[in-house]
Amino acid sequence: MKDKSIKNLESYSIFASYRIGDFPRAGLKFHPWEITETKAILINAYDFIANPRTTKIAREWESKKQNVSTSIEFSGPIMMDSGAYNFIKQGNISITPTEVLDITIAKKTDFGVVLDHPFPPNLPSNEVETRIKTTKDNTKIMVEYLKTKKPQPENFELIPVIHGHDKETIKKFVEDLNKILGEEPKIVGIGSLAPLAQNGSKTKIVDVISTVRKLLPKSHIHCFSMGSALQMLLAFYCGADTVDSQTWIMSAAFKQVQLPGSYLTRLSKREEEKNVKFDELKRKFAHRLLMLTNDENFIIKNWETKEDWKIHSLNDAYEYIDFLMDENKKNNIHRRACHNLYTFNFEAKKVRELSKTSRAEFENFIQKRLISTVYDKPLKYALENKNTVNFKTKTNAVKAG
Repeated sequence: MKDKSIKNLESYSIFASYRIGDFPRAGLKFHPWEITETKAILINAYDFIANPRTTKIAREWESKKQNVSTSIEFSGPIMMDSGAYNFIKQGNISITPTEVLDITIAKKTDFGVVLDHPFPPNLPSNEVETRIKTTKDNTKIMVEYLKTKKPQPENFELIPVIHGHDKETIKKFVEDLNKILGEEPKIVGIGSLAPLAQNGSKTKIVDVISTVRKLLPKSHIHCFSMGSALQMLLAFYCGADTVDSQTWIMSAAFKQVQLPGSYLTRLSKREEEKNVKFDELKRKFAHRLLMLTNDENFIIKNWETKEDWKIHSLNDAYEYIDFLMDENKKNNIHRRACHNLYTFNFEAKKVRELSKTSRAEFENFIQKRLISTVYDKPLKYALENKNTVNFKTKTNAVKAG
């Protein structure tokens, strides 16, 4: 295993959001990190404290004195989210900021997240103000509590989370955050973005990310819960360094798969039997897969044997599609999940490589990927407001500690 002190979190990477125990309980046949070229993983404090489906697994790890890195077989950067969203879904926050920090440090993750209180776009203004104030209060509590730890945890960074859906709110949040920290943050998160995307306010995503980037030009910016690979590219374009998503496995459970530059496609026997347009969907998927493997070195695999799957013709592509679909009442979640996670990582790798070449190539790649998608309009909005958007000119790699 790599020494923790040399763990760098590269710009333009995705954290694969992972619920502990999904291997094997959710259909994974093994941890897919190496085969999908995963660079970072996000786990959740909620799974260790209050999730009835996972706390038993957490106790088993503890009884065996296994750390998280060993248990999930991953030696790269690991972030532990506070789990606030999950607690809010249960109706109340039944955990304190200090408890979150204690569990995060105990599990020896590289990055921990402040117990923030996310909110949807249409929440009454007084409730929004309350949640933002609580997030700031929790930030101060956790920053001060971290200082009391003797010895100080090595190679660890606490990530404050900024919330706000308008520029003035964000500006005030950043000003207060700088006062709490006594300096600009080395790494910062942006929350409450997923509800914006789900409610169709995609241009607001541009405003939020670009505003934070403009206010914090040197900080590493992480955007929480960027659902699709397309959404991830928009975030990178507007100034984000890293994102996280659980879509890779959640969509696989619903028999959905994604190729670079396109939407999720539902590949299932039931879809094939009932959807008169299924043959056309399958044909488009096969043609795009063939193009990606020929033109962009999109190297897919047999996600169970780990062997490369050569795509030389449309027949090869159709065989791979059949491989992703369920067979003989067998739910092939593992195959689809690996495919989806590889797609995320493939796109992030392309952006990383192009960002080291030139800003123009970086922008052109993302523009080509997002054209004719639902992210075309917010991308054009970003371009129209280019003088007010602080596009990144260099990467903000960060080291824990």
